[in-house]
Amino acid sequence: MKVSVVIRTHNRGYVIGEAIASALAQTYDDFEIIVVDDASTDNTFEVVQQFRSDKIRYFRHDRNCGVSGSGNTGIRMATGDVIAHLDSDDLWKPETLGTLVDFLNRYPEADAVFCDVEVIRREEPVSSIAASMHAFPKLLALHSDSDDVIFNRREMYLCLLEEVPIKPTGVLIRRYVFDTVGGYDESWVSGEDWELYLRISKCYRFGYKNRKLATMRVYNDSTLLKNQEQDKISLIQLEIKEKRTVREDPEALRAVNRAISRHHKDLGWIYLHSGRRMKSISTYARGFAETGHLHLALRAALALIPLFLRTRLRHIRMPAGS
Repeated sequence: MKVSVVIRTHNRGYVIGEAIASALAQTYDDFEIIVVDDASTDNTFEVVQQFRSDKIRYFRHDRNCGVSGSGNTGIRMATGDVIAHLDSDDLWKPETLGTLVDFLNRYPEADAVFCDVEVIRREEPVSSIAASMHAFPKLLALHSDSDDVIFNRREMYLCLLEEVPIKPTGVLIRRYVFDTVGGYDESWVSGEDWELYLRISKCYRFGYKNRKLATMRVYNDSTLLKNQEQDKISLIQLEIKEKRTVREDPEALRAVNRAISRHHKDLGWIYLHSGRRMKSISTYARGFAETGHLHLALRAALALIPLFLRTRLRHIRMPAGS
């Protein structure tokens, strides 16, 4: 089973070499590496060329196409039976591909498989993707008798309505899945993986290997941090669109409302802490109107307090008769 490893990158010459080295160090040998350079202006090409490996294929966009466009370029160029994405700032353990390919070989009913991922953020301890979730640990507890899990489509769909335990750097997807559902939606500048996995879950089954086989490193120039506001806006739009299709399904409706509520909370916080208080208040209010979750109404009220206090103070300081 040949694996095509897609590495999307833009101006990551300072770190991409470590990602490539971790891919080349795999104990499983049947793979190719496709580096999609999204119009970098740094030394990315020189770093890639230093490896001089016939496993590496390099392609450079003449203009910046974004993370979704780069992912689709890699998928189109792939010649493998399975496609993996290794982000240019992430790392694999030597046994990552071997372990996940073995899973797919042993469980042909699994159309994709993902693993747990360590997360390293600056000035924060190492954490686990699975441990930071809410819905996924509950789902996993239903299958606690094994480190190998095959989720049915509804289980994974309900989980993905609420949160995404799958990270691009820790998942292998059979090629025919992309041939059927398509690739990334190129209108997404961030969060594109969630949209794709939700689409896949409606048609195909995910497996899970309960081991931390990859490391996700979050740098200040990561797409996740640079586009967090647009990411939340896009996810809210996705969830509200999805909500229209599950109105007659109470379980799915509760899951999607929890996601809508959380994204409004996060987006409101972004606005509040960047000085856009009125946008924060309106975001909390819209989230409350959409979900009925009272904590959003409370957040909107609390965000109003400083405005009220400032108005009162101005009146107190005004001279009598003014």
